[in-house]
Amino acid sequence: CDKGDKVLLAVSGGVDSVVLVRLFKDAGFNFAIAHCNFQLRGSESDGDEAFVRELARLNNVSCFVRSFDTKNYAAMHGVSTQMAARDLRYAWFADLIAEQGIKYIATAHHLDDSLETVLFNLAKGTGISGVRGILPKQNNLIRPLLFASKEGILSYAGNNDLQWREDSSNESTKYSRNLIRHEVIPVLKKINPSLISTFMQTRQRLEDAEKVLMEKVDQVRSEGLSFQGEDVYVPKETIAGQPAAVVEELLKSYGFNWQQVREVLSGLAGLAGKVFLSGSHQLNIDRSHLIISPLKGEVGEEYIESQEEYAGNEVIKLRCYQSDDINHMLRKKNEASVDFDRLNFPLKLRKWKEGDVFCPLGMRGKKKVSDFMIDEKIPLNLKERVCVIESAGEVVWVVGHRVDDRFKVRPDTKRIFNMVMLQND
Repeated sequence: CDKGDKVLLAVSGGVDSVVLVRLFKDAGFNFAIAHCNFQLRGSESDGDEAFVRELARLNNVSCFVRSFDTKNYAAMHGVSTQMAARDLRYAWFADLIAEQGIKYIATAHHLDDSLETVLFNLAKGTGISGVRGILPKQNNLIRPLLFASKEGILSYAGNNDLQWREDSSNESTKYSRNLIRHEVIPVLKKINPSLISTFMQTRQRLEDAEKVLMEKVDQVRSEGLSFQGEDVYVPKETIAGQPAAVVEELLKSYGFNWQQVREVLSGLAGLAGKVFLSGSHQLNIDRSHLIISPLKGEVGEEYIESQEEYAGNEVIKLRCYQSDDINHMLRKKNEASVDFDRLNFPLKLRKWKEGDVFCPLGMRGKKKVSDFMIDEKIPLNLKERVCVIESAGEVVWVVGHRVDDRFKVRPDTKRIFNMVMLQND
């Protein structure tokens, strides 16, 4: 950051954040202090808050403090206390950024923290981003102390007669990170007394390896993926020969995990139609593509009046208009022209359902909408978004696919009703 950039330092009162304050002060940067009181340690938490307020006063900088009912938040959201504290902290930081014109948030994470994170991730299972440790910069979040070991920070604090607060909860091994810090890392240091410095070298190698991986991912994404509205099309041939790590990086932004990626890759040559769900998306293995679509809620019913210009529901938006010029019919799949005088208004726009039948334009007799979609080879996840226009209980248009023959424009048609699908924003 530049000297003029306003930086908000996340300060707990511990030695790491106190050193961070001193370094920013001595370097002449423009900064303020933020402190979270999570109310987890009673009077000790209040003592931390008072200490940080005094630290800000002594350094003549602004101090922002907020208290949180962390345990209640954790219970309400079904998360751990540590995750609750993280969520509350960063949500508040986002508010401060917007309100105070802050460019960066700086935290006091250091090299030992990064090693602990890597060991924790390895124990749980992780990709390359999990083993290269904490990044020094992510968007507007910076971590200026990642070059320093805990030993170096303590040495600096002692040499400069700095005062700080000790968090008693740091000694408890009931937390996974503390268990790693107090029981795992000391054993590893017996194997390699230079563990921290060699970890820094390993992290640099892994950062370079990650850059190579992401360059390959970006190449595959730009050359292979195509987009149709909200849907992402991934040709099978594009990923068939790629390392699983590349495919994982492509798919994890849509919420899919490593196990799902392995199943997707193993199912590429199998039967089409298999579906995978993440928290936000659905992936369908189609005949020649993977099709990734955002999950939608229930699609409601909407009504269209004869004079209505725009209509729509959660998945489809339409522009509607009458015309007396039957020589200018709409003929594309995403457009429909029907005989106005054969319609009973209001029309109903709804999601298709089992049992729906219609008479597809150009065919004799009725056909189930479900069978029509099979014949049209509509991918499974796109079927979930197919809607119909209904007039007095009869399907007028399978939207975006086929008009019903009974409502088509005929030589004796006097007025037509046009409906055009609009692209989603």
